[in-house]
Amino acid sequence: MSTSLHDRLRRLRRGAVGEDAEAAERAPGSDLERLERALVVGTGDGLSLKERLQRLADAAARGRGPYHHPSPRPSSVPPGAPAAETSSPPSRDPFPARRNSMTGRSEDAEFRPDADLSGDGVRPRLGLEELLEGRRVENERGEFFLVEADASLESFHGDASLSRFRVIDPGTVAVLSGEPALGGFDLCDAAFLDTETTGLAGGTGTAAFLVGLGYVDGDRFRVRQYFMRDYPEEPALLRGLAEDLRRFSRVVTFNGRTFDVPLLEARYRLNRERFPLESAQHFDLLHPARRLWKLRLESCRLQSLEAALLGMRRRGDVPGEEIPQIWFDYLRRRDGRALVKVLEHNRLDVVSLAALCALACRWVEDGWAEDPRDVYSLARVLERADLGERSAEQYRRVAAVDDHPLRVRSLLRLAARAKRGGDHAAAVELWERAAEDGDWWALRELAVHHEHRARDLDAALVVVQRALEQLQGERSPTMHRVAADFARRRERLQAKRERPPN
Repeated sequence: MSTSLHDRLRRLRRGAVGEDAEAAERAPGSDLERLERALVVGTGDGLSLKERLQRLADAAARGRGPYHHPSPRPSSVPPGAPAAETSSPPSRDPFPARRNSMTGRSEDAEFRPDADLSGDGVRPRLGLEELLEGRRVENERGEFFLVEADASLESFHGDASLSRFRVIDPGTVAVLSGEPALGGFDLCDAAFLDTETTGLAGGTGTAAFLVGLGYVDGDRFRVRQYFMRDYPEEPALLRGLAEDLRRFSRVVTFNGRTFDVPLLEARYRLNRERFPLESAQHFDLLHPARRLWKLRLESCRLQSLEAALLGMRRRGDVPGEEIPQIWFDYLRRRDGRALVKVLEHNRLDVVSLAALCALACRWVEDGWAEDPRDVYSLARVLERADLGERSAEQYRRVAAVDDHPLRVRSLLRLAARAKRGGDHAAAVELWERAAEDGDWWALRELAVHHEHRARDLDAALVVVQRALEQLQGERSPTMHRVAADFARRRERLQAKRERPPN
């Protein structure tokens, strides 16, 4: 039957008298020895029984285990006073592992929530300050926890080099996004933003407990992570984040236009703070990434792109849908081990976002695509940005690949461009090549050209009859309507031929 710690101490005081008690207290596996190991580490050899009991009582009153290092409460700071920063205790990683070259943190450690580190069935709690090389930051709104990391721009993130940031044309983002308003968007002056939240559905009840901010600083790429250890720290986190964001007039996200940025804007409004990004230019990589890579890749989620394009595989990563529950577990247990993985997940998201932006810009600037599906997608992106000759060059690359499903589509795009430019001979030749592969749209364009532009009714009838023979036996509703259109066209052409000349 379980009893409280103070009841057990009183029982020990009543029963432990005389020399027999002294012998009992040192007996291996005794209650006193187990309590000492759990609360104060060690058995207190050389101390009297009274001293040992007093030490146990003091530890019980404090309610702290040997691994608990509580953060000091934020001191009062006068309004307008500069924020104070205090260093946390040195990291005490209980799982020896390889250190990450960017963060200095454990890269392969397995943080097991139920691990028994004391050897006697008592599971100690490890605070974030013991696991991460971060610091507590105080400002006039309170206190939050800040973690910083950086890497040289000469380093690689997967297969991508961050040095690409030095040579990206500021006009490339406008091409990628299809938004002329983003012309001159310099990624070297942008903030790369990603949040981890208390829920994935959004709404006013959802808060961002962790915000990752990445940016280029000279020859380094830096990541700052703003973490609130409990809800009361949100105002301080938002104030500290705002102070850093105000120096950026551009922000980059991945699906942040519909989630991260509206969420942060709502939290600033609820905390009566001005949203620091309200006038910033916003480039969201999600839709440009889909336009560039969705024909080849099954998924365009950030981690899917990371694996397919950067050659990265995250080991032991936290699934995004589990992150809110991990934070709520932290609030209840105050054990930071599982949260270390969440912060690493967030850091990787920020760096991957930057690396994918650099890669997408390289594809646009250098025509770096190789797979015909990627080449066709790149051609569409360039065409959407009114870069006609550059897009035509990519379409021609696909059209040169025999028996590829996108060959006909590329020929049709080239023919449409030639038609708009008034080069009807080139358009006819491209339509003929597409018609050889059985494309009905190419046959329709040829029929229209011969009837209305070349005024060659016989040639138009030949094309129409060819199309009807090809469509014979098609039973889909769409093909049935196409065949009916060609049949009406044949009747009109025959009537024109039989009409006597004026």
